[in-house]
Amino acid sequence: MMKRENCKLNEYRRILRKTPSLMRVSEDACRRSEACRRSEACRKIEAQEPVTPAMYVLWPVLFAFCRWVLEQAGSCGFRRLYFLARDGWLMQKMAEKICSLEGIRMECRYLYASRYAWRIPENHLIGEKCLERICRGGMDVSFGRLMKRAGLTEDEGKRIASQIRAEVSYDAPLSWREIQAFKEPLSRCRDFMELVSRHSEEHYEVTLAYLKQEGLLDAVPYAVVDSGWIGTMQESLQGLLSGAGRKEKVEGYYFGLYSLPEGAKREEYHTFYFGPESEAAKKAHFSNCLFECVFTAPHGMTSGYEFRRGEVFPKLERADRMNAVRTRLLEQLLEIWMDALEAEWDAVLAAEAKELDACSLLGSFMSRPSEEEAEWFGSFFFSDDVTEETGQFLAASLTGIQLWAQHLPLRLWFMAGPGRHGLKESGWVEGSIRLYGGKLRGLHRAGAVSYKYLLYLRMQRRYCGRRKAA
Repeated sequence: MMKRENCKLNEYRRILRKTPSLMRVSEDACRRSEACRRSEACRKIEAQEPVTPAMYVLWPVLFAFCRWVLEQAGSCGFRRLYFLARDGWLMQKMAEKICSLEGIRMECRYLYASRYAWRIPENHLIGEKCLERICRGGMDVSFGRLMKRAGLTEDEGKRIASQIRAEVSYDAPLSWREIQAFKEPLSRCRDFMELVSRHSEEHYEVTLAYLKQEGLLDAVPYAVVDSGWIGTMQESLQGLLSGAGRKEKVEGYYFGLYSLPEGAKREEYHTFYFGPESEAAKKAHFSNCLFECVFTAPHGMTSGYEFRRGEVFPKLERADRMNAVRTRLLEQLLEIWMDALEAEWDAVLAAEAKELDACSLLGSFMSRPSEEEAEWFGSFFFSDDVTEETGQFLAASLTGIQLWAQHLPLRLWFMAGPGRHGLKESGWVEGSIRLYGGKLRGLHRAGAVSYKYLLYLRMQRRYCGRRKAA
């Protein structure tokens, strides 16, 4: 085990050596974390803490991203940045540290939000367009999950199921084609659309009150910061603020975007690592689900907002206990890395943020994890749905046939059939393959990466075709 860990450490060091100042920060941070582990105050830190990937991969990449955001946003004249929950939790801390070290005058705020908390109150503003978001694919999506996405209660959802004569079990997993087939009958179901609109209007006032309370209707130039992926958070925020009379367009800074909402202007969505029009190979070696598990907050999902004592507070779902413990540990490791950053700070460090080989670091960690990395990070509890009602381990346990189903031919066969029998999704398939792939893990990894590459290449072509047609 020690030999494997040293091999991974040497690989990260070899990549990070291209930016020697950042290398010194990471080395110093490792020494500090070892001293902290031995101290009385930190004895509760678990023995298998993820020091190596955190210090040599995650925090240097986070530093480079936040440094880029601050530089880009400052040059565009923005004076305030809103870091969106929960991915923005650690991003905000890093951004504030950089601001203090460089003397950057930028207000960095944390905004409690989620796709669910913003989509529900927006639904009545966009009418049938909300079905594009409700009828999305995902892991283990059932008809009941679609109804929850729409904001309906279970009784209301079952009533709608009987009205449109849904010939599936309420909680049975659906294939992508089955999900898409529900769009038309739901759009023609007057009862469903009225329920969606009613629940949306019930949440609208308090949501706008929270946004106003947090300064999003102020006459201050601001932008939002988030991990990214498909840009719908910015779209929802824009819709809510436009409904409140705000004329200015919202702009966002993202780690990466696979796609954009239809009609969105590319110049309002700024990307650091990859954009929707290119970088399919880079995307194939990246795991957005792993990214979300690492760069997150210890609190639960924001499910909405409520008035209390004359103020508006976020309604937070209960966080998974072990996830919260691990997130607190990662936060502690980030504090140690930032202390080392401050001790080593000079102008060269700021310049090296642009030179960091983030692609090689993330590719090694996310696409070719060690067994120890796959085990520790893969045991995060993860849900890819906006409701977060169900989930599984990030690196899900996959059987032999389920591993073969990650290859393109079998995957297409399973996806074309009814339901999702035999096809089990993993939030971090490379982690699953490392843990359960056995002697064939190299072959399974090649199959999974090839499928991801073709998927993202297809998404890029569709996006570019859509833009050309517009």
